[in-house]
Amino acid sequence: MAKKVIPQSKYHCRDCQYAYDYHEKNSKGEYFMCKCPFYQWSKFLDHSYCDKFKKK
Repeated sequence: MAKKVIPQSKYHCRDCQYAYDYHEKNSKGEYFMCKCPFYQWSKFLDHSYCDKFKKK
């Protein structure tokens, strides 16, 4: 059975103009979550970008 291929992008939420309020640090002290005005909950900074993506 064939697996669904998800296209990978070179841009992520951390590259988006709308991402703000970086929070939740990992063990290395780097932020890995952000808020987005288009979503109710926080998103991962390394998440693939969405329809409303606008590069910084």
